[in-house]
Amino acid sequence: MSLLTALVALAADPVPPSSSSGPGPGGASAQHHHNQGQPFTGWPLGDLEAPGALLAAAASLARRAANGDKELIFMATGSDANSLSVTNNSLVTLATLGLRRHVMLLADGWQTCEVLRAVLYGPCFWSSRMLRRQPADSITLRKFWDFRFRFYYIKKKYMALLVEGGYAVLQADTDTVWMHDPFRMLRLMRDASLVIMRDVGIANAGVVYARPGSMSALRLLDEVAWRVQLLQNHPEIVARIVPFARPPYYANSDDQSLLNDAIVSAVLRNRTFLGSTARYEGRNKYNPAGPDWASQPEAQAHKEQLRAMWKLQKRSSVVCPWAGAVGPSSRASYVRLPIRGGDAVALAPRSLFAHLPYSAGNAITHLTAARGFAAKVATLRKMAKWDPLGSQVDAPAKVDPGAAEAEQAADAAAAGKWEKNAQEKRNATRLRERIIQREKRNAHTPSRPVGESKRLAHHAKQHKESQLTETPPVGAGGKAGGKKSRGGGGRRMLH
Repeated sequence: MSLLTALVALAADPVPPSSSSGPGPGGASAQHHHNQGQPFTGWPLGDLEAPGALLAAAASLARRAANGDKELIFMATGSDANSLSVTNNSLVTLATLGLRRHVMLLADGWQTCEVLRAVLYGPCFWSSRMLRRQPADSITLRKFWDFRFRFYYIKKKYMALLVEGGYAVLQADTDTVWMHDPFRMLRLMRDASLVIMRDVGIANAGVVYARPGSMSALRLLDEVAWRVQLLQNHPEIVARIVPFARPPYYANSDDQSLLNDAIVSAVLRNRTFLGSTARYEGRNKYNPAGPDWASQPEAQAHKEQLRAMWKLQKRSSVVCPWAGAVGPSSRASYVRLPIRGGDAVALAPRSLFAHLPYSAGNAITHLTAARGFAAKVATLRKMAKWDPLGSQVDAPAKVDPGAAEAEQAADAAAAGKWEKNAQEKRNATRLRERIIQREKRNAHTPSRPVGESKRLAHHAKQHKESQLTETPPVGAGGKAGGKKSRGGGGRRMLH
C-alpha cells in the first residue's frame, strides 16, 4: 500500500475494518508491521500508556551517542490527509540524515496507527490518555479547538517522562525540514540541559530539546504539561489566578505561551502566570468584554519580570559542525537563561533551530511562518523540499565514528579562539569608552590663548625647579635653629 493510497483510505474511512486476526489495533496490521522487519512493539496495542510502554518504545528507537547520550526524536501527527502528508515529508528529510529510525511518532489514535503501520518505515504509537473531545468550555477551546490541542499536554508530559528516564529528547513539529544532524551541535552545548527554538517574546514550543540535567529543568517541562492540563480541564481556575478575570474565561492553554511563562518562572524562581494567562483575560479580539490589559498593574509587573529575566542572560558560543559544508567555518552564539542547579535554558542559535527564510546552513527549519497547508506546500516546493511520497529508508550515516571526538576538539579550540577575540573586543570597547570620556572632559574645559598656555607652562616649570632646590627656611630672627615659622621645618609649602 502506498502512502497516497493510505491517505485516501484514511480520509474516506478513518476507522479501518477489523482484521481477520481480531478487531482493534492488536490485529493483522500489528503483525504485518512485525513481519516487515521493524522493531516489534512488545507492548499492548501500541498504547504508550500501557505500563512500561513509553520507556520500552524509547529503548527500541534511541541512538546511543559516543558521549553516552541516548538520543531520540519525538513527533506527533493528526489523522487528516494534510497533516499526514506534511509529517511524511518531514520524515523523508530525516531519512536523508539517517535519523528516521530514531523517531518516536505519536498519532492521535489507534485508528490512525492502523493505517500508517502498513506504510511507515518505523512504528506508530498512540496514547489512551489523549483527549478525544473538547474537555471544557473556555474562549480558547471554543474558538481554536482542533487536533493540536489534543497533543499539547501529552507531548510535554511524555517528554518530561522520557528525560526522567535518561533520554535526550528532541521534540519537533512535523512542519520541519531537516538538513543536518542537530544532535552534533546539541552534544557540544553542555552548559544547558534545555535548548529551545527562539521566537518573538522568548521561545517557540515547536522545537524543544531536553536531556537529563538538573531537577529545575525537569520541573520546567512538568510545569508546562501541568499548566496545559489545568487550563484545558478547569478554565474556572483562572478566577483564582487572575484577580480581574470574569467569565467566560479565556483560559489560554496554548503550549507556547505557557512555556514562556514557565521559563520566566524558572529563571526568576517565582511562579508567574502573567504573560500566558493574565494577559489573555484582558480585552482582545476574542474577549472583547475583558478589561484593558495595559491599564492593569499586572501588565507593568509582567514588563518588570521580563526585564529582570533578560538582565540575567549569559552569552555562550558553540562550533557549528556542518559550517564547512555550507560556507566558512564559524562559531554560533546563543543566549543562556540560568536556572537552579547550575543549569540553564539555552535559546538555540539560528544555525541549529531556524524560522523561515530557509537556508541550507541551518540544521532544522520550522515552517511556522507559513500559515496553512497550502502555504507550507508552496514554501516547501520553493525550497525544493516537497516530497511526501519519498523514501523513509535511512541513508547511510554521513558522519564517521570519530567525528564526535573531532568535533569536541574543534569546539574546544574554537572556544579558545572565540574567547580571545571576545576579550580583544572587550578591550577595544573599553579603550573607545575612555577616549570618548576624555573627549567629553576636554570639550567642557575652556580653551586658553596660545601665549597664555606657554606662559603658564613656563611658570609651572620654574616652580618645579625651585621646589627641587629649596632649602629649609630659618627660624625667627634669622638664626638657624630658632623657632620655626609656619610651613618651616623643611616641609615644602602647599600651593
